[in-house]
Amino acid sequence: MKIPIHRMILEQGKLFEFTLVAGEKGLDNVITQSELHRPGLALAGFLDVFTYDRVQVFGNTELQYLRSLPDDEARKRLTAVFRYSIPCIIVTAGNPPPEELVDLANKHDVPLISTSLETSRFNAMISFWLEREFAPSATVHGVLVDVFGEGVLITGGSGVGKSECGLELIERGHRLVADDVVILKRLGRNILMGASSSYIQHHMEVRGLGIVDVELLFGIGSVREDKRISVVVELEKWTSELEVDRLGIDERTTSFLDVPVRRFRIPVESGRNISILIEVAALQHRILERGLNPAEELNKRLMKEMMRKKP
Repeated sequence: MKIPIHRMILEQGKLFEFTLVAGEKGLDNVITQSELHRPGLALAGFLDVFTYDRVQVFGNTELQYLRSLPDDEARKRLTAVFRYSIPCIIVTAGNPPPEELVDLANKHDVPLISTSLETSRFNAMISFWLEREFAPSATVHGVLVDVFGEGVLITGGSGVGKSECGLELIERGHRLVADDVVILKRLGRNILMGASSSYIQHHMEVRGLGIVDVELLFGIGSVREDKRISVVVELEKWTSELEVDRLGIDERTTSFLDVPVRRFRIPVESGRNISILIEVAALQHRILERGLNPAEELNKRLMKEMMRKKP
């Protein structure tokens, strides 16, 4: 994964309050890591473990240190840093970059960017964005809907009725995240996010009707950009040989990008209202997350009653 500097400025420049100060010829430089670096030790002369390939952030501390040095010494320290292939330098808190820094950025074609945001806030915002950009990703075939605040990924074979079920859930007041192609991203160790491709966002394909614009039909409150996936509901056409969990004592999970997600398998046949069952699955997941399992509680009550009546 590589993010060109010009793309970061184009997409996030307004949010991060960016101003390009120098190094315009280096806008094709790329960011290859999600981590940031504060080059305080590098400016002090310790370059043995200088992580130069990260975005370099110059905050109040780095700039005040440079100002404390004689002009020729400050330039010498900066020159040593610029010997490395730095993707870009960002000066925070609206500080004016030193002239030496501007000159060297132009000389070495390193974009020098200024932001009016305070260092801690800027670091948090750009780290969040970079983490999402560099997160491991995959795509799955299904429908992702926000049901009662839970991200429900509906999967199943072609023609089983995933989109129709998603459309009915939207009509019942829930929100569409993605249809057909769901883009998954793993954030941190166990957060699985789902979103739609920007090309088909907020659209659904319904057999017999074609492509429908959900936002246009149901309003802006019927869609959302992304959602953490909590539950997977697998729809499967009913056959007499299909084994279905009747009690729900044993929890079943599936895994995407090494993140386990609770899974319910619902057989589809004529007369079953699948959208209501998916609503119940979302609510059941919420109960199970609290450590309560209705099937286990019922089983304990029955066993207790059997033991009481046993002669």
